[in-house]
Amino acid sequence: MIIKKKSLIVALVSSVVIAAVLVPTLIGYVVYIEFKGKEARMIYQDLLQKMNARTYSKYIEISNLDAKVEPSGVLKGKPVIEGVVKNKGTRDMSGLIVKVNFLDNDGAIIYDAIIRPQEPSLGSSGLTQIAIPYLSSSPKSVLKSGKELPFKRILSNCPDEIIIELQAGRGSAKGTFRWSGKFTYDVLTVDFQ
Repeated sequence: MIIKKKSLIVALVSSVVIAAVLVPTLIGYVVYIEFKGKEARMIYQDLLQKMNARTYSKYIEISNLDAKVEPSGVLKGKPVIEGVVKNKGTRDMSGLIVKVNFLDNDGAIIYDAIIRPQEPSLGSSGLTQIAIPYLSSSPKSVLKSGKELPFKRILSNCPDEIIIELQAGRGSAKGTFRWSGKFTYDVLTVDFQ
């Protein structure tokens, strides 16, 4: 059987077009599968951190929690929150993220702040540490089992009504605004050494 020249050209062009469509489709599929694999790993890590936090949070205690406007120093006039975090569990913690909730008189959350107590505290005594971007990460303290660690953090995006209460030194149910002066906290993530 003799193949005509036109038929051969049509078959060749069709094969090239099919290959030109098939190759990018396969490349896109491989990239998609790789992306989904990374996304699944990130979701798994996130769920694992949340489960660790939920399970281990009964061994984490935050005491002496207080918010105020810093009266002096570099942070003068800035709203800060400070307290002491204690590890009552058996494992050493290398990372901790906590959400502190400011409550109104009815117990509803009117403001929340995400804090990382193990990062170097503001206004802490000790050697000055210089962080050089891209060369080092922020040093963290490992919170050993049975130990406690004081912390102080700036309250970013703090509502004006809370700042006014803090400046007046009230932060109580007798205040003129919604904040009752009470806090709750939720452990968001825990990392272990």
